[in-house]
Amino acid sequence: MTIDLISYERRVKINDDVITLYPLDVFLSYLLSRSVVSAKLKFNQEYSKRRHGSLILLDYKPMASFKTKLPAGFMPFIIEVNSPSNIYDVGYPASIEVNYVNKNIYLNIADLSRMIEADFELYKKVFCVTIIQFTTVKVFVFEAIVIKYKNIVNSRYEDEHELVERKMQTLIQMLESTNPTIRENFLIEDGLYFLPDTSDVLYPYIFLIPKGIVNEISNYLLTLYQQNYSIFTKLPAGFIPNENIQSPELQKFLEKLPLDFIIEAVIGTYGSHPAILLPKRDYTQYLTGNEHLINIEERVVVVFGNPQQHQQQNVGQNKEEGNSNIDLNIAERLGKEIQSIYESIIESYFINNEEKKNRLEKLNNVLDELGKAILDALKSQIPLDANELRKYAEDIKSAGLSYINNFEYYIDYYENHLTTSAKLEILVMLLHSIGNIMYDIGNTIKELIHNN
Repeated sequence: MTIDLISYERRVKINDDVITLYPLDVFLSYLLSRSVVSAKLKFNQEYSKRRHGSLILLDYKPMASFKTKLPAGFMPFIIEVNSPSNIYDVGYPASIEVNYVNKNIYLNIADLSRMIEADFELYKKVFCVTIIQFTTVKVFVFEAIVIKYKNIVNSRYEDEHELVERKMQTLIQMLESTNPTIRENFLIEDGLYFLPDTSDVLYPYIFLIPKGIVNEISNYLLTLYQQNYSIFTKLPAGFIPNENIQSPELQKFLEKLPLDFIIEAVIGTYGSHPAILLPKRDYTQYLTGNEHLINIEERVVVVFGNPQQHQQQNVGQNKEEGNSNIDLNIAERLGKEIQSIYESIIESYFINNEEKKNRLEKLNNVLDELGKAILDALKSQIPLDANELRKYAEDIKSAGLSYINNFEYYIDYYENHLTTSAKLEILVMLLHSIGNIMYDIGNTIKELIHNN
């Protein structure tokens, strides 16, 4: 199955340019899968392909573009994929070891050897990925499994196409049954491919690429991005991203900022006030007169409405009421984090419907346990301990396919900035969100079962 980039694209307008972006993991998966397929179709030739890309962090989500001439805030990089001409026949062992960046995963084929041997041949091919960012260079090496159908197929005979495609899909299903985590460990690409400059002959292949190599390269690029642009991938406690915030003062501030500063800005709220999160630098000349700057590590939160003065004038009960907005935002964002894990499962192209069902059931069980724990806490009027919430958050994340999340930032705020009554209020709202998500999960599972 070829990755459908179009379904993941996001378009943003900067000045007069419309820029098409893709989630970084999808972008890298697409490039690597295309390289593996192209390298094998060159048969006994060396493969080398250099591609250009640019990386930006939008709302703390890494996005990539194929364009390189982009405004400030985009980090250009080169990804070069090379593969020697040789390919290794692995025979029909009980399992195949696949290496990436000195890590190993395994494909179990012990019970399938005879079935595979009847129609397919098994190979491994080595690939070298070089990431170049100006003078910084890093090399990643990985192996891919190549499953080749023993016969070529004439493109004019549709019945022959259908027979081979059925055999390939049957093999993939059998591999899934003997390797329950195969979709977690491997990108699977399959198809009947034309050799360049030919029109009548199709070559059936199945390619298995370790997903871990995508995560390794993605994490490296994000590290470079943070070093180059001083933009952090973690949100400070109390700041809630919300690009839909409307504020005349905030708008005036943005109009004064240079374009390369705007690219780095994250709009949201801090407490009950509109705010912008920016890298640490001097913004004095851009201030409109009613802002308050809060320095947090290497970042600055520009808060509009002068909340310091507001807090000095309103003590006691008013101060507590003023904090209630951020408390409600924390509850809302925790619910959205869980929602994003649910969406990472149902929208994934990496896994089939059966794996989606299994992951949704796992997520549903964790949410059910969390809901019961919240009910017990509300009955006793003793809030859940933050470490207990962290445990549930880890279980929730393990069910999904998204590796970027903000659970810890919100749990840290819950732990260090809320009163007992505020924590209980958070738990009430979170319980409501959990109920809605579990309802959606139940309906989705029914649909998946029906479609199978």
